[in-house]
Amino acid sequence: MSIYAYALLVPIASPLVLPVGMERNTELVYSSGLAAIVEPEISLEALQASDEHLLQAVLNHDRVIRELFQQTPLLPLRFGSGFTSQEKLLNHLEEQQEQYLETLTQLRDKVEYTLKATPRDLLDESDTIDTRGKAYLLAKKQRYQTQQAFQAQQCEQWELLHQLILKTYTNVICETQKPDVRQIHFLAQRNDSTLSTQQFSLWQIQCSHWQLVLSEPLPPYHFLKNTLI
Repeated sequence: MSIYAYALLVPIASPLVLPVGMERNTELVYSSGLAAIVEPEISLEALQASDEHLLQAVLNHDRVIRELFQQTPLLPLRFGSGFTSQEKLLNHLEEQQEQYLETLTQLRDKVEYTLKATPRDLLDESDTIDTRGKAYLLAKKQRYQTQQAFQAQQCEQWELLHQLILKTYTNVICETQKPDVRQIHFLAQRNDSTLSTQQFSLWQIQCSHWQLVLSEPLPPYHFLKNTLI
């Protein structure tokens, strides 16, 4: 059995509403100026006993972090972060305290957003093409040229979207591994009320060949140092 760690935070004066974890209530473990949200007596092996168990554990891990993040700034820990005893957890927090507190300070007033961009398809006009002779060949050629132009504009709009975000936000991570869905992660201020209204609407208008979806404010999953647990 392990002490499962979800997140790190700076203790605050107001009491937190601690969410239920994977099997039981979560707890706070304090170490000087740090606190860890943990769940005792968790078997890491059991969490991965099957694909179903693993998926449910990952969802619960994310749920606990998000519920806490709505109440206070925190550093989310990687899934599967466990310690064999509370003593080892406290030792780790003491050893890494300076780094963790520095990261918490840097990200204290920040939230992460994920902008998902899905390429739109060009309207299919094949039913309107005359299927006879030269008219058909000309229509097919025009359709091909229109498709090529549409795709070129789509690429230009993707680059424009990236540049628009970089003009406003300095911490940006762009993911383009999947051609059918692309994502841009960026850090914004917690109180950035214009993002979901003015800026997002502007992005969608200027990038009409893409379907854009903006996430809710998230913990800074993509902006943590690799040395975190």
